[in-house]
Amino acid sequence: MPGACSCVDGPIMSQSHVKVAVDVDQSAELWCSARGWPTPGVTWSRENATSVNGFSKKTITASYDVDEQFPVTSVLNINSVEQDDIGIYTCTAHNDMGVDVTQFHLTVKSKPRLALSM
Repeated sequence: MPGACSCVDGPIMSQSHVKVAVDVDQSAELWCSARGWPTPGVTWSRENATSVNGFSKKTITASYDVDEQFPVTSVLNINSVEQDDIGIYTCTAHNDMGVDVTQFHLTVKSKPRLALSM
């Protein structure tokens, strides 16, 4: 077929490092997008941990769109962020041809405390 490509490409992420700051008790959405052939799978991890799966307040969703430049999008949603959630989260895209990563540095802004004197 003219124009057909039996190309294989390792994953390429749309970005490499992202800083995210959210207020305490708010939700954080970390988005990563990748392309490659075969279509890459995506996993999330947190520094010194193998996975973020299994934490009750973290959810991961993925979508695939064959017509977009970066057809694989994965979102890590952290509900009700606390100081313990501060850290580096890594989105890893992988296929048979290789691996690429995007790192997210999450910081949490504390609510100001009002000191009352009596």
